[in-house]
Order: sequence, then structure tokens, then C-alpha cells
Amino acid sequence: NINLSSGVAPVSRFLDNGLKVGLATDVAGGSHESILRAMMHAIQASKLRWRLYDQEVKPLPFERAFYLATMGGGAFFGNVGSFLEGYEFDAVVLDDASLDHPQELSVRARLERLVYLADERCVREKYVAGEKVL
Repeated sequence: NINLSSGVAPVSRFLDNGLKVGLATDVAGGSHESILRAMMHAIQASKLRWRLYDQEVKPLPFERAFYLATMGGGAFFGNVGSFLEGYEFDAVVLDDASLDHPQELSVRARLERLVYLADERCVREKYVAGEKVL
């Protein structure tokens, strides 16, 4: 929606009201194919929406954006988007060694840093339905 200037959805309100919401990429209406960048843009857009338009709808925290990009989006296609039993194995293996940091970081903090700082050079492997595709 940013690229199309068509608005910023109140995603937190949708989720709070039990609506099914997913996050994906769309080159026709977007500017990239990276789900990590889509997560970052969703978080940033929600912060701007909250600050400039409607402070009743809280910005998306990282955990919700991660959910939208995994289980939220995957729910539209069946049992994908999770490592839970019974789900197809779809995964991206990321390497954050190039993103130096002076302190030890938790896995969650490392993942959040990847969302904001990673590019395709951090992607080491991709799996779709259990098959390695990269």
C-alpha cells in the first residue's frame, strides 16, 4: 500500500478483532520480493499510522509482524508458515555473521536485526515443502 499510496491498514485492530491477516510481497504493487523488508515496512507504516493518524490503534510489534509473515500468511495456503507438527517444511536459513554487534544478542534480537538490516546476502538456504530450492 505504501508504493500505491492507498493507505495504511489498521492491522492491529484487525488482529484484535479476530480477523485473519497475512503479510506477503507483491512486486506489481510493491518494490521488492523480500518478506523481511515487508515486515520492516509493515512495522514502520503502523508506527506512522499510529503517530500521525490514529493513536487508538497500536503499532505492530515485531512479534506480530513475524506472525503475519509466517503463520498469518501461511494460513491462507493450508498447513504452512510454522514448524509445528503437521505443517509443510518451508524455511529460510539466514546468516547474520556480517551484522556485527558489540554484545551477545538473543535469538529474538538477532532475528529482529535481520528484519531491519539483512539483504539477500544473508540468505543461505531456502526450503519449500521440504525440498531445498537454494
